[in-house]
Amino acid sequence: MKMGRRIFLMKAGGAVVGAGLVVPAVITLIGPALDTDRDPLWTRVAELDDFPLDSMSAALIEVEREGRENALRERLLYVRRTAEGAVEVFSRNCTDLSCPLNWDEGSRTFLCPCHGGIFNSEGTPIAGPPSKPMFRYAHRIQEGMLEVDVNSVPPMI
Repeated sequence: MKMGRRIFLMKAGGAVVGAGLVVPAVITLIGPALDTDRDPLWTRVAELDDFPLDSMSAALIEVEREGRENALRERLLYVRRTAEGAVEVFSRNCTDLSCPLNWDEGSRTFLCPCHGGIFNSEGTPIAGPPSKPMFRYAHRIQEGMLEVDVNSVPPMI
């Protein structure tokens, strides 16, 4: 069956308009992930003593950003202190689709509301589609304050 010129031009025009809308959106979403040359950006979280031993605590930090990342100024992260006093700082985002994880104290697991992913308290996936462990922030203790390098985890979409 032959396609008329008018039908062809309408379909071709629709494809061009669609590509013109999709390509910038894709570049905006994946662009930060391609930026691998990022200097450390240390941000204070709280005093280390604010995080009890043998517990998982949520903490909200404010990130100094400029340009297109200005909208992502606050981040929630999870701080785990073992009974021995070791510290781990987890990103809140699932490693599968970057959905926000929630800590469930009863089961002592992280739950992903998007697709049923579950991580244990060490950040290891134990159920659902995630195959990679949770991202951990590089951290340090400076004069009793816990600090994290916000550039040490991949940018979240």
